Amino acid sequence: MIADKYALTIDWSGTQYLGITLDWHYDAVRPYVDTSMFEYVPKNLAKLGHEPRTRPQHAPHLWNKPIYSQKIQYANTDESEKLDAKGIKRVQSIAGTFLYYGRVQDPTILPALNEISNSQASPTILTRDACDMLLDYLATHPDAVIRYYASDMILCIVPDAAYLVLPNARSRCAVLYTLTNLPTTTPLRPEPKGPVHVLCKTMKGVPASAAEAETGGLFMAGQEAIPIITALQEMGHPQPSTGTPMETDNSTAYGILTAQVRMKRSKSFDMRYHWVKDAIAQNIFNLYWGEGKSNRGDYFTKHHPPSHHKHVRYDYLQRPQANMVMPHVRGCVSPFGLSRLFPRVSMTTF
Repeated sequence: MIADKYALTIDWSGTQYLGITLDWHYDAVRPYVDTSMFEYVPKNLAKLGHEPRTRPQHAPHLWNKPIYSQKIQYANTDESEKLDAKGIKRVQSIAGTFLYYGRVQDPTILPALNEISNSQASPTILTRDACDMLLDYLATHPDAVIRYYASDMILCIVPDAAYLVLPNARSRCAVLYTLTNLPTTTPLRPEPKGPVHVLCKTMKGVPASAAEAETGGLFMAGQEAIPIITALQEMGHPQPSTGTPMETDNSTAYGILTAQVRMKRSKSFDMRYHWVKDAIAQNIFNLYWGEGKSNRGDYFTKHHPPSHHKHVRYDYLQRPQANMVMPHVRGCVSPFGLSRLFPRVSMTTF
């Protein structure tokens, strides 16, 4: 017995797992579980010595303000000074510390972490500012809660790609994975659920077009989904015989992958094209087209203004409970140990 050799505790309620608090509601009309990590952000902000500011920060990263009537779009270049060894270590510490939190609990910070990680080997003052902005956002929103409802455990995949949004002409791919009931609508439109996984990654190579970037995003989404599908099937949750639902908002990518459009392709495009097309033909994936304005993966590919984050954040997360203790100024929203971490913050109940 393990208990004979190691000191351990047993929790039959199943409320803790890998630092995640699980709040089960089996007796609800629609059974669900809420996951949270309320102590994680306050603890690590205090460890990093981050001081809350007087104004809340609702965007985890900078955004490009639109310049209307501008015909030429110029690339952004970082010419700021490089950080010293201490600054490099701090940037890498922030990226490593909150990457786990972003993957497990708050996916809204993943685009910011993707941007920071791309430059963490040789960070600059702008990288440091990006880290501070991310910490400000976390100090404003440290209370991320994801809700999972009981369902048929059908995996639904919503990928998206942002063309040429990163330095060196790179593109970003983001994929939202959810478990839900089998969609019955035509066209397919899975019911929005809490994300079980969000992939936010820089695409290797430089795609020659937006359609190639979207096809590359579908390729990455499919490769990431294969082990998830296998695990679900092994646990007794069979997936649809017509294939796992996968959405795209790019009509060109949809056309070439469903043999409705033929076009010349580069070799990298050709490989990704054939892999995804073969997976569709084998009913591993069921590709369908959806409007871009309703694509839930779009949020994780681009840099949006604070107004958009305030509007969309709670499409993926639960809103804070009405009885939760909140600070007037930016700081930690968790009710655990706030007065000890930030004694200057005045508290109220809303």
